[in-house]
Amino acid sequence: MDEPVVEIQPYETETDAASAVTGDMMALSAVREKLPGQQLRMFDFRLLEKDGGSSAPFQAVVHDPETYRSVMVSGKLSALGEADVRSVRFRPRPDAEEFARAVEAVGSHPEFGQVLTRDGAHVYRPMPPLADIEHADGTTDRVVTVGVRDPGGEVKHRVVGVRMRDNVVIPSPAGVPAPASSECETTPGVDDCPNEQPGPHSVRVRVRRGATELWHLIVSRPAHSSGTNGSGAELRFVDYRGTRVLYQAHVPILNVQYGPDGHAIGCGPTYRDWQNQEACFTADGDDPAGSGYRLCGSAPATILDNGTDSGNFRGVAFHHDGSELRIVSELAAGWYRYISDWRLADDGVIRPRFGFAGVSNPCTCQAHTHHAYWRLNFDIAGAADDRVDEYNDPPLTAGASAWTPLRFETRRERLPLRRRQWRVINRATQQGYHIVPGPNDSTADAYGAGDLWVLRRRGNEIDDGVGFTTDPVLSRAHLDDFTGGESVDGRDLVVWYGGHFHHDEHDHTPVPHVVGPDLYPVGFH
Repeated sequence: MDEPVVEIQPYETETDAASAVTGDMMALSAVREKLPGQQLRMFDFRLLEKDGGSSAPFQAVVHDPETYRSVMVSGKLSALGEADVRSVRFRPRPDAEEFARAVEAVGSHPEFGQVLTRDGAHVYRPMPPLADIEHADGTTDRVVTVGVRDPGGEVKHRVVGVRMRDNVVIPSPAGVPAPASSECETTPGVDDCPNEQPGPHSVRVRVRRGATELWHLIVSRPAHSSGTNGSGAELRFVDYRGTRVLYQAHVPILNVQYGPDGHAIGCGPTYRDWQNQEACFTADGDDPAGSGYRLCGSAPATILDNGTDSGNFRGVAFHHDGSELRIVSELAAGWYRYISDWRLADDGVIRPRFGFAGVSNPCTCQAHTHHAYWRLNFDIAGAADDRVDEYNDPPLTAGASAWTPLRFETRRERLPLRRRQWRVINRATQQGYHIVPGPNDSTADAYGAGDLWVLRRRGNEIDDGVGFTTDPVLSRAHLDDFTGGESVDGRDLVVWYGGHFHHDEHDHTPVPHVVGPDLYPVGFH
């Protein structure tokens, strides 16, 4: 058998369109009326139709850091002047420069500066990342939080705030965890690999054996992934043996809920996390397409593999082990570390995986549950003729077939007692994918919202539009809002799949900190 060959080349997608319209969009009179500042920034630009070209509809968020206000701009690339502009609530997370300013202010504080001179003491990015102060007149003071860890002190963890307009340190901002005399996790949060040089936003990836092309797809690193909060390592235009199987695959929604013990000390009560901040991990190899995409000769090692927050790389690493291509990145959200992981096997099996870890902090030894939601936009042999069937054993009705078509948009539970599974099939070719839940994926509770949704594809439903928040009502996945009762028989379909990981340090049952289903090809051989 021929050895596998992995080819990686630069590829630019809708970032080209974003670059072309940024200046004109920010100069629109409707934008300037609402955002008068001189340092406007664009976030979350997205095209709403597949391959729409210059006439494609788009949506983008523009933020004014001077007034701390944002607008959403919606329209067509070919008629930018007619775009709709409306105010939205959007708070960008602190970037490296802003966080460094906040750290400098904490280091100059008489009390906390002294703490940081002690052996082993250091700062880190905590949760929540912001503790903004909202005033009665509608204005907001931006407050960036900084975690202070003093492993030898009586108070081992404290989260302080810095009011960014004047660099004033707030020792006890509202909405942060209480100072803690103990700590959770043993791994210090260092994230110390060098910053990458600018590289491509996306790359084209091919896997061949001899003359046979097994996989052909586009991969975007988390820092350039789509969605309100990013979506981890993102796959697009995924072809297996020359047949399109997925238009887009990513994790646009990620949240965590704490139990009563966590609430009592200020953890959560929930967090809507983000998936576009890259963390360090170990990946040895070459960067054939430029910085941020590494082809490895040996398996990459994340915090789940080696228990360290250090590394030599941030971005997306690729490794073929002889039977499958692994596409992996490590993410950071405060003290959480997440692993965005895809496995594309030579026989067509797709294994989406999402892993959960953390660095030293005051909260994660309290019981909590993570919820990750994959968005799988299937395009089996084309975009418009797919259906979804559900398998139940025993069948839902005595004497009926185990397989039942799902004809309208719906939310479904995982029912292990019925061995519930699903398959997405192209009605004409009878090719598709069989979705088998992972053994650790669990079943959603009320906050977890659901286990699987079958929906019509709509370009403005990349996610539910919720940014970072601690509010349980807002942070919960609002995917039920997309179930409008439309037909999904022979349509362009999106399947949302939820994986739920419960972490309780008092339960010593060994459980892998990874969730995700297996997708088996149907009708490709």
